[in-house]
Amino acid sequence: MLTNNHSGIVSTLTCAIGLLVGGCGGGDNSADSVPYAEIKAKAALTLAAVPQADVTLMTHTMPAYSGGPTNATTLLFVPKGSAPAQGWPVVAWAHGTTTVAQKTCAPSRTLDTLDGGLTAEGFSSHYSEVIGAWVNAGYAVVAPDFEGLGDAATGRYPYYSSASEARSLIAGVKAARIANGALSKKWMAVGHSEGARGVLALNSFVGEAAELDFRGTVAYAPYASLIANFQYVNGLVTSDPTNATLWAAIQNHFVAMFATAIDVDSPGLDQTQFMGADLAALMPAFRNDCIFSAFNQVYAAVAAKTPAGFVGSKAGWVDIPAVKAFFAKNDPAVLPDFKLAAPAFVAQGTADVFVPESLTSKLVNDLAGRGSSVSYRVYTGSDHGSIVLDAKADALAFMAARFAN
Repeated sequence: MLTNNHSGIVSTLTCAIGLLVGGCGGGDNSADSVPYAEIKAKAALTLAAVPQADVTLMTHTMPAYSGGPTNATTLLFVPKGSAPAQGWPVVAWAHGTTTVAQKTCAPSRTLDTLDGGLTAEGFSSHYSEVIGAWVNAGYAVVAPDFEGLGDAATGRYPYYSSASEARSLIAGVKAARIANGALSKKWMAVGHSEGARGVLALNSFVGEAAELDFRGTVAYAPYASLIANFQYVNGLVTSDPTNATLWAAIQNHFVAMFATAIDVDSPGLDQTQFMGADLAALMPAFRNDCIFSAFNQVYAAVAAKTPAGFVGSKAGWVDIPAVKAFFAKNDPAVLPDFKLAAPAFVAQGTADVFVPESLTSKLVNDLAGRGSSVSYRVYTGSDHGSIVLDAKADALAFMAARFAN
């Protein structure tokens, strides 16, 4: 089923359950022999941002991207008061991109905003507001730091990895149910941006939590269709000369992010295939920063030399075999057989400069064409940050319906 309440145009300014659903994650280590969510430590917290919840910071194990177990951190928000007879339904929350390599840019380290520094760097995430809304609706919220982020992390962050993000979420839910016996088996996954892509891809991994009852997905502005997105921005560099510096900075930022991500997947890959000398010189600092500080560095460097003079991203990077292989297992938009295991609600804004509405609409239509149940709404004027508030009421209604049956 596809429902589409669609108005406006994009602004240019501002895999069956388990591994049977079509392919998002083959080739990564199996979780079969790893203790999935062994609790290592728990700490009770008092958070002014979500006063209506009892909050616990859990340190626990999860299956590592590179094999074996690794330590992870997850915040658990449980409504105050008595649980319903079947326990608090669980919402697993997948945050957007906070960094590509710096472990300190973790939501569990920013307890005022729960967004790993996004709001502090000028991007109003509204994460604490929507987490509070879910708690008010009677849901326990499980909010992991993705693998490689947070104080307990020891390995690299496998940015944009479907397997790693799915297992971060599943491990967080399993750990939460160990830590608190009042949680239901019913669970949903909700994500924003990179986390929204992650919760769609999660549908290929829910068989790793077969003892639980997966009810579906909410995806705000999913950061998918990455090759098409890169090509879209490439076109804007020349077709929108007034904003050429902005588009060139986004283009180079994009390549810097995925050069870092693919280096985790294919260590030692020659980075000169991705970029020229000017962008390469920024990479050490880029990887040490949270995401918007990193973008500001790129923007300043592009502006200093002008887009034409900045020696940065190479157009042919998308044809590198390791790049093709990376997206072929991690981007739901390019997996020809990918199908959702449970219904989803997808929300997209027309004023989003990071995730074009046209690409999200195509993704939704492709999913619906393969038999996935997708409810879709496009919000006129919503940008990449405001979408989580603008779609809040619709998302809550969808979640209530999914948890009710």
